[in-house]
Amino acid sequence: MNNRHIYIFFLLSLFLSCTSLLAQPKQLHDGEKLDAVIAVVGKYPILKSTIDAQLMMALGTKTGTSSDTIARLREQILQSEIDQKVLLVRAEMDSTITVSESEIDERLDQRIKQYERQFGSRAEMEKAFGKSVGEINSSPELRDRARESIMIEKVRGAKFSHPQVVSKRDMQEFFAAYKDSLPRVTAQVELATIVKLIKPDPLQKQKMKSFAKSLVDSIRNGASFSDFAARYSQHSTAKTGGDLGGPYPRGTFLPDFESAAFKLKTGETSDPIETDQGIHIIKLLERKGEEIRVAQILLKPETSKNDEDSILYLIESLRTRAKNGEDFARLASEYSDDAESKNNGGTLGRVRIEELGAEQHSVIDSMQIGDISRPVKIAYSRTLTGYQIVKLIARIEPHQPSLKTDYRDLEALAMQWKMSQEMQKFVADSRKNVYVEIRDQVK
Repeated sequence: MNNRHIYIFFLLSLFLSCTSLLAQPKQLHDGEKLDAVIAVVGKYPILKSTIDAQLMMALGTKTGTSSDTIARLREQILQSEIDQKVLLVRAEMDSTITVSESEIDERLDQRIKQYERQFGSRAEMEKAFGKSVGEINSSPELRDRARESIMIEKVRGAKFSHPQVVSKRDMQEFFAAYKDSLPRVTAQVELATIVKLIKPDPLQKQKMKSFAKSLVDSIRNGASFSDFAARYSQHSTAKTGGDLGGPYPRGTFLPDFESAAFKLKTGETSDPIETDQGIHIIKLLERKGEEIRVAQILLKPETSKNDEDSILYLIESLRTRAKNGEDFARLASEYSDDAESKNNGGTLGRVRIEELGAEQHSVIDSMQIGDISRPVKIAYSRTLTGYQIVKLIARIEPHQPSLKTDYRDLEALAMQWKMSQEMQKFVADSRKNVYVEIRDQVK
């Protein structure tokens, strides 16, 4: 498969909700009408190449599939692609739905990590795509596809953000109807955790702010913003002079970033702005009403070995206190940096064994119920690392699901099923208000 075809698959994967790895399809031949438009939804064309690529992904290495089966599968894929585009049109009709550059960065980062695992290394992945990670991250085509994917997710979330209720009777009916087709529950562990994040020393951060201020002074005295971005920025857009694309409406960027950006006049450069991502220097490239196009230089204060050592010492002391009898839940509530679990006394609930990282798996595998693990270093987010200790509360062996032992998991499945039914109705109703034209498919 050549680089162009792999690139098409990357684009498609940004739209797909599944996380399965790419199949290796047959080589497409010269002369095929890759760009034949087979449907139009609103302003969006659907190309034959898009449907062919998804069809090859679905078929994988299967051989001998009947022409009728392939035709049915192609039709299902086309209708699914139309539904996606209908949702995209609905998202664009809702002015409250916006996508930030950091969300796009995170989505691309997730996909890149997925393909690194598939190809075995970053170098092999870059070889297969014929592009560096930096080129992938800054590709307008990929960033637009990622933006569309996130917008679709947001319109789904906006439509179904209201509380869903699944009654006991609903659960019983759902389980009776689907129990024979429900997958076997895999091995799980019930855990609680305390997380401490490694953060830069305040003095080091202050030095970074001072450096950022010196860059601003130089730019205001005539130095090139784009040259400084290429030289110093730690954002994926460094190679393009920090240009974030757009223009984008209010609500796209982080609040402090956006507040500073909208105060600028065209061509002006901001003072250094601090957010959770780092220290930003912003230049307003263009403004059209309430939409702006900006460039940025992003500086990320780095942590030192002393910063890491102090966090490691702290979390080891918390482990000792818990092992000596102090309440783990109280310690988690007081000290953990994981905002979601600390409010529940550090409880993570059930976690599938296969969802654990390699080191977490090796640590938990040797633990007894009630044990508290040694500190494990974790990548908490794209920009933050830290240390984690976990308490093993219970082990759940593989089994067939039942309402008695797996009510919460089944409740989640029943909720998803109920929401999918409502989503199907929403899409069907939306089709009535969105221009959809299906043309003859080119075989």
